[in-house]
Amino acid sequence: MAGSMRPRATTPSMAQMLLLGLPTFALAFVNMPLNIVLPAFYAAHTQVTLVQIGLVTTFSRLFDVLTDPMIGVLSDRTKSRLGRRKPWVLAGGFLCAGSILFLFNPTHRSDVIYFGLSSYFLYLGFSLFDIPRNAWTTEISRDQEKRTTINLILAVMAISGALIFWLSPIVLSGLTGTTQITGASLTAMSVLFAIIMPAASVLAAIYVPTGIPVASAPLTLKSLVWSATRNRPLRIFTVAAILWNAGQSAYLSVFLIFVTDRLKLGAAFAPLMIGFFIVQIATAPVWAWLSNRFGRNRAWAFGLATDALLRPLVLLLPPGHALVGMAALVGVSAFLSVPTNFAPPAMLSDAVDYDFMRSGVNKAGNIFSLYTLVGKAASALGAGGVLILLGWMHYKVGAVNSQGAEMALTLAYAVVPGILAICAAVFIAMFPLSARRHAIVRRRLEGRAQRPAQAV
Repeated sequence: MAGSMRPRATTPSMAQMLLLGLPTFALAFVNMPLNIVLPAFYAAHTQVTLVQIGLVTTFSRLFDVLTDPMIGVLSDRTKSRLGRRKPWVLAGGFLCAGSILFLFNPTHRSDVIYFGLSSYFLYLGFSLFDIPRNAWTTEISRDQEKRTTINLILAVMAISGALIFWLSPIVLSGLTGTTQITGASLTAMSVLFAIIMPAASVLAAIYVPTGIPVASAPLTLKSLVWSATRNRPLRIFTVAAILWNAGQSAYLSVFLIFVTDRLKLGAAFAPLMIGFFIVQIATAPVWAWLSNRFGRNRAWAFGLATDALLRPLVLLLPPGHALVGMAALVGVSAFLSVPTNFAPPAMLSDAVDYDFMRSGVNKAGNIFSLYTLVGKAASALGAGGVLILLGWMHYKVGAVNSQGAEMALTLAYAVVPGILAICAAVFIAMFPLSARRHAIVRRRLEGRAQRPAQAV
């Protein structure tokens, strides 16, 4: 019987792993720019204010409290010829493609309702795609080094996609007359994304294996409570994820504003970001080796804490003459932040295995939906909080501001995110599933007798 099959390892080829990463490549066109560019762009070119952007960013994520767990549960229970995850990945890819054409193409008359609705449907598409895709990645292989490789490939694809976005202002500068982000840049990227994302999702669904068939008892409320209260790796990871996402989103939401208004480097922003992602791609193999040698959690914690401690050095740079210093700081930050691209999903996959071993229930989709939900909520609080703070202090993008407003920008960029990142690094370092301990978990799962698992 299929329900009593023993889990068997699969080894996807390099071509299949690249196809799995192709939708991630497309998502990177919009994912980081969504946090960095849109708040400043909407505040400067539409009727939407910073306070409204902050409120929409915060409260729109409350809807995910209902949708994300539902997506995770339904993904775990879906039965189709394509498997459990692929139908959801396809649906998410097409919804993202349609939503981005609205969000990235506002007019001067676009208001908070336009911004809110287009943002909501794009984030819903992200959930439909990302939660099942992460669970799918978990099921492709249980080997920890293989998971590091898979997630590293996904990370490099994401970095490469982001690099394409930041190249677009330079490519379009002959038409726009500037290397800064313009409406033309956003339009070009939204159209390119709307073409690539659905096609990439279809190719991944056709050619990438569904993963390891697992025996699982029915998902129950008791089993979910067990995961939330007794899965120590999952608890530690969740706390770290909350702190990290809140700090990262706060930092990214004001990054463009800080570089443009404080350092007067708006024209150099795209080249700085291009350099950032080139450094990440070039040094990714170094971090893969360090992660396998010292542990993913230690590598991630070290990079996160060191980057946070160095970030306040930007306050020493003189406005208008900060290009060399900022380029150096961006390069160092790029190197130190590489593990954030692949360590989180790989570590959470290990926590999913631990949960399955102890509870007897495969809750990969549900657990990844919890991670996505927590990440969105923390990101909304981080980004929304600092944008609301700037709005309350009457900060005006591209204008002369008061000393209090400038101080608020400094706190939002260099202080609050750094404190949250250091706290997150402490919990990341505490993550208990080392390579040796996870190998024990994997052997127990693969050695399980050929019988349906019993629910907790």
